[in-house]
Amino acid sequence: MNIFGTKPTAPEDVFTPRKAVINEEMYMPRPSLETALKQGLRGNVHLVIHGDSGTGKSWLYKKTFSDLKATSVVANLANAARLGSISSELDVILDEIEPNRKIGDSQQKDAKVSAAVLEGGISQTNDFEIARPDPFRAVLKHIRKKAGDGYGVLVFDNLEAIFSDEKLLREIASLILLCDDERYAQYRVKILLVGVPNDVKNYFYRTDYLTTVASRLTELPEVDRLTVTACNELIKKGFTDKLQYKVYSLEDLQKHVSWVTGRIPLHVHEYCLELAFKCETSRLVTESDVTEADVVWLSKNHMNAYSVVESHMNEKDTKAGRRNQTLFCISLIDKEQFKSSDVEEVHRREFPNSTQGIALNTSQTLASLTAGDNPIIKRTPKGDAFTFTYPLYRLALRAMLIKTTDERVERRSST
Repeated sequence: MNIFGTKPTAPEDVFTPRKAVINEEMYMPRPSLETALKQGLRGNVHLVIHGDSGTGKSWLYKKTFSDLKATSVVANLANAARLGSISSELDVILDEIEPNRKIGDSQQKDAKVSAAVLEGGISQTNDFEIARPDPFRAVLKHIRKKAGDGYGVLVFDNLEAIFSDEKLLREIASLILLCDDERYAQYRVKILLVGVPNDVKNYFYRTDYLTTVASRLTELPEVDRLTVTACNELIKKGFTDKLQYKVYSLEDLQKHVSWVTGRIPLHVHEYCLELAFKCETSRLVTESDVTEADVVWLSKNHMNAYSVVESHMNEKDTKAGRRNQTLFCISLIDKEQFKSSDVEEVHRREFPNSTQGIALNTSQTLASLTAGDNPIIKRTPKGDAFTFTYPLYRLALRAMLIKTTDERVERRSST
């Protein structure tokens, strides 16, 4: 309690990673993406939102729909994959939004059976099964009824869950095509596909029987990381405005969190939540708290990335620690793709004493990082550059590695 007797705001109410319901107070506006989605809803084709995991795709469409007072139903394609069909997932949704429909079906069936018994014509109960309505059409009808004259959207989220399943891709393609059929088109419901894969249209173009689907889809601009300004505002709003913590240097904290998390919204919320928990008693954020939060965040939320980075590191006593230095250098490169010349340039800049007059063989070191069961980087399709196997590995390197005064690179201690 504070001096006014009110309970302080809890960290988990401010920083809310993976929260299904949008945290509107901590939502950072993304004007160009929101405008693109609003304009897309006014167009004649269905929509695709794509972007890396954690970039805020779900919050984006939920906030935009809220602003437009649009009616939406979200179907989880991960559950469809588990159930074996998209129709099964739509059936589950119908059971939730129209809980009395099963009762109605049962009563109708009982009435038919009773009538048949009175007429003496019953042979087996299966003759009197009531055909359940097409779940796709039933969901569209429900959305339009709720939406009235407003926007109605059926969202298929987690597209990546079915992207390698030809059967389910064929099914979702069929649903999109059905929207041109008068029986379905009358409900004026837009389809929105949401997921990690980009180039969804090109996938359909490459598949002969799905080429007609591509012309009915448009991909909105990629949902990417937050701008520096938006990320800084999120950190300030959370720690100083909402939680009212004292911070050793707000500017330094903003720079560090932006750097370590790559400004990916999910990771910013995760990191800030760990830091806020750590400082909850003192209500003061110090530099040492931030140092400890780096490793705690990774080890608690992304243990796999932490382990992969560990597996690629040399021991402290390894001669010159070239591999560790190279790992540190690639973490500093913000480009999605980088060449050995880019890495060597950073290497000589960051470690001028230990690299002076020495051939670094950067290409060979980078090639070694592409090997093994858990490669940290991989070659690009053309083979002339490298990229991270998983974007989080870059963030793990930034959080875990520290350069010492004698130009060694070591794993940051959490104690």
